[in-house]
Amino acid sequence: MKKKDFALVVFLGFIALAVFANFFRFWFDQTKANYQPISTRSRKTGHFPAPPSATPTLTPPTPTLTLTPRQLVEARKKQFVELNQKYGPCHYVPVLLYHHVMDAKDAKEIGASYLNVPPEVFRAQMDYLLQKGYQIIGLEEMVKGLENSSLPTKPVVLTFDDGYLDFYDYVYPILREKNLKATLFIISQFVGGERYLVWAQIQEMVKSGLVLPGNHTLNHPYLTKLTDFQIKDQIFSANNILREYLGRSVYFFAYPYGGFNAQTEQALKEGGFQGAVVTTNQAPQCLRLPYRFSRIRVGAASLAHYGL
Repeated sequence: MKKKDFALVVFLGFIALAVFANFFRFWFDQTKANYQPISTRSRKTGHFPAPPSATPTLTPPTPTLTLTPRQLVEARKKQFVELNQKYGPCHYVPVLLYHHVMDAKDAKEIGASYLNVPPEVFRAQMDYLLQKGYQIIGLEEMVKGLENSSLPTKPVVLTFDDGYLDFYDYVYPILREKNLKATLFIISQFVGGERYLVWAQIQEMVKSGLVLPGNHTLNHPYLTKLTDFQIKDQIFSANNILREYLGRSVYFFAYPYGGFNAQTEQALKEGGFQGAVVTTNQAPQCLRLPYRFSRIRVGAASLAHYGL
């Protein structure tokens, strides 16, 4: 290589090195300016755990809205006025919901403690109602009372779901002793099964006039998951079985699991039912909402606990 050419190559090399050095310095300065510590970056990306702050800033919790007794009364009045205007006449009638009434240890053995009220507690609850001046009426009396404004001053309704054998063993004797009425919602295809009533027992209780039979479907499905045809089969076929064994029509219905929709209500209307009850609610009973009568689920506690 000629001496002149070599000098030119060296000169160009120095120029390239200078350009690269300036570029590197520019990149470094920009990176340094935009750099964030890992603790800051991790809070944004979630890739790294942020170290705890030495002096954490505590955000005060949002207070839970708690109504005073006076506010609760006012809210209840407002709800009643709105419902009464739209669906009235309405009236507050406690409809109590029971399932099992049996010894606590027996209920525990079959996994039904959460659905059970021990017999001694049930008796105390009935005594409480009578001492407080409540008048225990049937569902049909409640509907008639809404129709003609003839409800007693302190009405209450007793309902029992499923038709368990313990109703005959523990509830029915107390009803006879105290001359009390109750509605028994029967799963027609479960009658005679293990831990369920038999038809002879149901017939005896219905004939006494203290127990009003109610329809609780053929086999207790989720009605809202069925087709219209299946819904009507569950309701109408069960009614036919009840009529066959009891010699009377049945006009009240309890939704399994409390599930209902427009289709179930339409089927009840077509079947000529006077009313249907849900599982839990504490709204007033309204004449123009006959297929949504509310109930209070009762446990093994004083009825004062449920606002009675």
